Amino acid sequence: MSTSKEDTSTPGEAPASSSSPEATDTSAASDASGTIDAATPDASGAFVSGTPVSPVPALGGVFSAESFSGLGLLLLGPVIVNSRLFTLFAWFGLTDAGTATAEEVALFNAEITVAGGLSALAVLVGALSLFLGNARTRAWARWGASATVLAGTVFVALAVITLVSVPAAG
Repeated sequence: MSTSKEDTSTPGEAPASSSSPEATDTSAASDASGTIDAATPDASGAFVSGTPVSPVPALGGVFSAESFSGLGLLLLGPVIVNSRLFTLFAWFGLTDAGTATAEEVALFNAEITVAGGLSALAVLVGALSLFLGNARTRAWARWGASATVLAGTVFVALAVITLVSVPAAG
């Protein structure tokens, strides 16, 4: 013996409480134009009406866009905090520094190369983060990777200009 409402109603007669989407009230406030009020928190009809649901953020992992974004920021951090690249740029790139000994030139070239290399590596890691990112990537990872690429490119250009401007040992 079945106790469902469909079995107790007579054929051709509509059930007392219809469960079709057209007959049910989604309890969402609608205005005269038929649009649903977004302020109403009830989302019972969202599935039936086909309303897209925002994607759940992806879980981070070792090789995720979030990890590479954080790594790019960590690689660029020492270059940003250390003002030696700015000092060398001002000394060699903007003024005529004169002569330097061979040891000083080697030291300057090493400092500039390390700063430029870290900046270039940060740009590559930030670009990889942007490449791996998709719609489920967290916003802070996209912002961090973009900032890493932009600031790192400036520091790479600064390092190249400074390295070219260092005078020969004399």
